Amino acid sequence: MSAVRHDTTPLLFGLAIGFALTRIGGRLMTAESCTGGLVSHWVTAVPGTSAWFDGGVVTYANAAKVGFLQVSETTLTRWGAVSAETAAEMAQGLQRQHRQCLGSSVQATAEGLFAISVTGIAGPEGALPGKPIGTVFFGWATPQGVTTGRRVFAGGRGEIQRQAALWALSGLFARLSA
Repeated sequence: MSAVRHDTTPLLFGLAIGFALTRIGGRLMTAESCTGGLVSHWVTAVPGTSAWFDGGVVTYANAAKVGFLQVSETTLTRWGAVSAETAAEMAQGLQRQHRQCLGSSVQATAEGLFAISVTGIAGPEGALPGKPIGTVFFGWATPQGVTTGRRVFAGGRGEIQRQAALWALSGLFARLSA
């Protein structure tokens, strides 16, 4: 039974997020590092996703975070790529880029743009002092601002990635439902 739940939970979150975004005229983009595009993959498994999902970027290297998402090099130096500060800047940068891409369209208003960011250590290597394998930071950019979260997941690389992607979706769903 748990295998069925595990396979359907991302789809159910995607459907619920899609319904909520469609209802308010919202658009979503994702910025991922340690999940390698899994959040975007799960979102695009939902039929009709193009009505509310504009795309995602995988910024694994710090240079990509700086270049594509406008994450500050100072933030990366001071806090590291795996930090709440970086997750917040990833989400804000993506939301800013999203607004520029949409230009003057109705959906370009801040009220309609949402972004999810994920950055962490999926393992099996890469643990840092105070940041063990499984440490993941999240950013959720909404019209009300950016919030972040931190979780430490257990398991192998793939399981950490799946748990992190699911947490990212559940976090957005919670914010859309508030």
